[in-house]
Amino acid sequence: MTTTQPKEFSKLRAFFWPIHRHELKKFVPMSFLMFFILFVYTLVRDLKDAFLQYRSHIAFGTKTTPLISALKMWYVLPCAFLAVMLFTLLVNKFGSKKTFYIIITFFVAFFAIFGLFVYPNLDVLIMPAEQITEILNSCPKAFHTFLTCLFNWPITLFYIFSEIWGTMAISSLFWQFANATTMKNEVKRFFGLFPIIGNIGSFVAAEAIAKSSKNLNDRNVLFLMICACLSGILALVMYTLIHKWVLTDIRCFDPNQIKSKKKKKEKVSIMEGIKILFTNSYMGLVAMLVIGYGMAINFSEVVMKDQMKSLCTTQGEYMHMYSTMSKIISILTIFVTILASNILRRCKWKTAAIVTPAIFLFAGSIFFGVTLYNRYVSPQLFGFSALALAVWAGIIQDSMAKSVKYTLFDTTKSMVYIPLDEDTKTKGQAAVEVVGGRAGKAGASLIQQFMYAFSPDVMNNVIAILAIFAVSVIGWIVSVFRLSGKYEAAVNDTVSENESKN
Repeated sequence: MTTTQPKEFSKLRAFFWPIHRHELKKFVPMSFLMFFILFVYTLVRDLKDAFLQYRSHIAFGTKTTPLISALKMWYVLPCAFLAVMLFTLLVNKFGSKKTFYIIITFFVAFFAIFGLFVYPNLDVLIMPAEQITEILNSCPKAFHTFLTCLFNWPITLFYIFSEIWGTMAISSLFWQFANATTMKNEVKRFFGLFPIIGNIGSFVAAEAIAKSSKNLNDRNVLFLMICACLSGILALVMYTLIHKWVLTDIRCFDPNQIKSKKKKKEKVSIMEGIKILFTNSYMGLVAMLVIGYGMAINFSEVVMKDQMKSLCTTQGEYMHMYSTMSKIISILTIFVTILASNILRRCKWKTAAIVTPAIFLFAGSIFFGVTLYNRYVSPQLFGFSALALAVWAGIIQDSMAKSVKYTLFDTTKSMVYIPLDEDTKTKGQAAVEVVGGRAGKAGASLIQQFMYAFSPDVMNNVIAILAIFAVSVIGWIVSVFRLSGKYEAAVNDTVSENESKN
């Protein structure tokens, strides 16, 4: 059943601000809850790469860029699985409300300890680079990146916590809470506007990093960690106020008006998931969309970050440029969120779904084209530094891709499950999440580790990276076209069944 916009909304207000005055009591605190969570997300996301690039103790001749793929493959991936298991255990034992307090408090405590004690003593906690070199020289080359990350355990730990915060706080805590408290007549209006206000938090975090980037010393890092802790505490305060002030008001929260609970998501093992994706062509194509995005974003980012490191001579320059990218992503996400709602409303699924890979293909071609020109033709292009142009092309491509991913890609991916029967929906979605969601990122990291075993220099592998990027995006586009026909047919079948019942 679809809901229409209230009659009292003018066309302009219905487009930009379809919120009743009495609904502000609920909408504003929920938006600020997302604001505080995204503030922490952007802050730690931008810091983790700078710490890895500039504060790691590495062996002589070792490149820092290969460490990113090693971290994602050997450390973040297994810890993410453990985090999901822990989250499920906490929810089953304590319930969603207490789990929210436990997880946020745990992260706040970690960031406080890192800023107060760990970061100021990194040189003491991490063994000297000379000692790391000596150990690595006695080990097979295939273990070098894994061991380097292990020896730099404080930075590795911060990297893991930063990555898991994005998944845990945004997906598992905020959106599950929003789904459980947003009434049916609010869903379409509220969900589209939460990211608009929430992404202002990302912009503020990026601005804080930009102000501190000129001299990212112990004092400035402590200041940023205090900001992260305060934002986490404010998220807890806002969560408490929502429970005490909003959810007790019948106008803001009526349990009977909450979207009906879905069937409990069925657990699917990796092998079962692979079997489903290979035997069900519809689900296989959905998985290809997820894998395509994971491969494309990982391979484009690894080149962009390597080029950024080459362009930036200091940690401050790197942080300032990274914070600029975060601000661009925030602004674009706010703009694209408004635009995406109209694309989804006016266009077919295929049109909306093709936008994300099309941006990868177009912007990625420019980025890799300038990168190759800089490496093989000339360091100057149109009178400017080709390296600088390549970096900015990569920043624009990454910003556009992520802003559209957060809006159109995620929404169109969710839409493909709607016309399916309940059994196929639950098992298929679980298979896509378990296999497809991990295969893209983990697969990209594994391929990169294989490449680095032969050459640790990213630019020596740029041709192979470009080829994999192109195959991933083209395969993604082909999957969109093939899936669109199956999706439209499934929608028509559902409509026909409903009409025959009536």
